[in-house]
Amino acid sequence: MRAHSIAMLMSFCLLLLVAGVVSAEKQKIISEINEYGGKTIEITKEKGDSGFDATLKEILFNDNNGRAVKKEVFYTEKFAQENGHDREIDHYGGNGKTTMKEYFYPEKAADEEGYYRQIDYYDFNGKMIKEEMFYTAGFSSEKGFDRSMVYFDDHEKKVQGEMFCTDKFASEQGYNMAIEYYDENGKRTKKEYFDQEESASDSNRRLIKSEVFYWDRNAYDNGYNREIDHYDSNGQTTKIEIFYTYIFSRKNGFDSSVIYYNDGTPTRIEKYMNRKLVKKSVVSEKHIKQPFSRRAR
Repeated sequence: MRAHSIAMLMSFCLLLLVAGVVSAEKQKIISEINEYGGKTIEITKEKGDSGFDATLKEILFNDNNGRAVKKEVFYTEKFAQENGHDREIDHYGGNGKTTMKEYFYPEKAADEEGYYRQIDYYDFNGKMIKEEMFYTAGFSSEKGFDRSMVYFDDHEKKVQGEMFCTDKFASEQGYNMAIEYYDENGKRTKKEYFDQEESASDSNRRLIKSEVFYWDRNAYDNGYNREIDHYDSNGQTTKIEIFYTYIFSRKNGFDSSVIYYNDGTPTRIEKYMNRKLVKKSVVSEKHIKQPFSRRAR
């Protein structure tokens, strides 16, 4: 009976030992004192470990109390092909919950998607509150912005988006930041353009409108210093109001104009001087080719 009990105990210990070997991870301290005051530990996966097929290694950053502050994960090529990113950095708050996740994309995936880095931000309840994207040089050159931020409500539905323009685009267009607002269905309801902390926006959320103020240099080159774009519920341009500089208006005889659109195509132009209509004309095929607004859609 005693021999049988000893045999069972030895079998149980052997089982624990085997299980420990199978699931063992190699851990190595690579810094005794890191920037958070604690140890930095490198964890490498071995065959049989949980996540072995997906993870190459993890680097854990602890604070001086031994609590995890940050974890960096390097993924396998197979994981990257299936999920897009090949590296991730998780940040933790004092309660141990995730406050931020950073995703890094390899060159091929970045070129296909247009962004190479993504940061998701979370509140203390684990809900995502905003998402930040960093775009590739090719995407930025084509679209005009190299970074964006999307904000979410308590139900994790997007309510606002911010686009930060490149210097080249800002110098050409006259504004360096744009903000979009969305309704409960994710449709854009309003768009604002910012330049040197000046902005103008539509006060009626039901009206889709955007207003732009241009830099002095840009206004001098183009002849106008302010523009208001109006959109329908589908986001197509319905009309554009343009306000011209003093020099332009004295030379051409009008200080503002209104361009009307139908299905995204300009159809009629009205020109004003001191708010009085001075000329009305139908847009011809020749005029349609002219880019009345770079944002008309």
